[in-house]
Amino acid sequence: MLIAHGGIKIGAVLVLVPPIVIFVMISFHRPAILMHVVVVMGFLISLLSRYIPGIPFGLSIDGLLGLMILVLIFDKKEYYRPQYLTNALTLILIIWLGYSFIQIANPLAKSKVAWFYANRGLSFYPLLLAVLTMYVYKTKDHLKWFLAIWAGLALFGTLWGVKQLFLGVSDVEQQWLNAGAASTHVLFGKLRIFSYFSDAAQFGASQAHTALVFGVIGLYPGKHKYRWLCLLIAALCLYGMLISGTRGAMGILALGGFTYFIMTKNFRIVVLGVVLAASVFVFLKYTTIMQSNYQVNRLRTALRADDPSLMVRKQRELILKAYMADKPIGGGIGSAGYWGKRFSPGTFLAELGTDGHYTRIWMETGVIGLWLYLLMLVVIVFYLGRKLWFMENTRLRQILVAFYSGFLGLCLSSYTNGLLTQIPTGALVFISLSFVYLGTSNKLK
Repeated sequence: MLIAHGGIKIGAVLVLVPPIVIFVMISFHRPAILMHVVVVMGFLISLLSRYIPGIPFGLSIDGLLGLMILVLIFDKKEYYRPQYLTNALTLILIIWLGYSFIQIANPLAKSKVAWFYANRGLSFYPLLLAVLTMYVYKTKDHLKWFLAIWAGLALFGTLWGVKQLFLGVSDVEQQWLNAGAASTHVLFGKLRIFSYFSDAAQFGASQAHTALVFGVIGLYPGKHKYRWLCLLIAALCLYGMLISGTRGAMGILALGGFTYFIMTKNFRIVVLGVVLAASVFVFLKYTTIMQSNYQVNRLRTALRADDPSLMVRKQRELILKAYMADKPIGGGIGSAGYWGKRFSPGTFLAELGTDGHYTRIWMETGVIGLWLYLLMLVVIVFYLGRKLWFMENTRLRQILVAFYSGFLGLCLSSYTNGLLTQIPTGALVFISLSFVYLGTSNKLK
């Protein structure tokens, strides 16, 4: 009778309510499942949004994090752990969140709604993911599940990308390209593979990040049964990065790999790493070997001092420097990039283009916000780096070093892309940083 009067929407609600209730009930017994679903949704949001338009799948992350908070509040087994809120990682994220809250009163901001949407990935998610991970991921089994989900979804992305490369895009993906994405994803007649991600840049960066993390895990000198599997995952994701045509992702491998070599505390490995990096640089910069290969050719353009995109970026920075000279707190969070075009179209910051994560921070929060954000990254790097340096050399340390190396690589690569705030990479970063804190503090059972 309800379906007869309410139609298909009522029918859909009746079908969905029981599994949702069951999911919530299970979450109260095993809250780690909620974080697993956050990781899954982080990967699949773009896919679902592209094929099922009209539903705000992005808000599912907010709902899951909110449910996680409720579960922890009403869970009698949980209690307040001051160390999870007073360690340097959490404190610096709280300070950044505080500054972002002040930005809601920025007199230059055009939209409070834009502030909410843009600030989710900028300061809400990092803090919530960091703290909630410390509460719900308590064991090494949780770490294994996190890695397994990450690897599975990353490989799914690789396979989807290979399908696009050899079999072509689907009708839905072609519509997306025709709507304007082709201008950045079809260059010289070649498709930049974007898989099921939001764009090719995010796909390439995610694949490079995954390749680095699982490559480092697979290089652990001790015996473990998953070594070759990890190295295979790394190799496949490295191929995924190459077919994406994303040049900025090389920064993830460069600085991330160098960080790993340093953290081994082995001089011979450091020298080997430097020689390897120098060889790759010479191959790309000073030779024409494999020049006919589109992927290799595109990587070479990233090392050209006269690269057109680099020139445009430099010119844009000069324009922005003059505009921001008398705006120390910026134009307001959500005033630039995608959210700026959506909520305040036609304004200077919205139309200028961000061309990178740090440029966006500068535009929206001013020079004060930019220096505070950079200070936050430096504090995280030195705090967790010091804890890792003095940790006993075990396979767990190798995994944590892989997470740490990936973070530093993303910090560098974010100069050209907003990787630290985008899903799924941003979520993976702050979850993994919390694992570094837990592992180095002997809090993983």
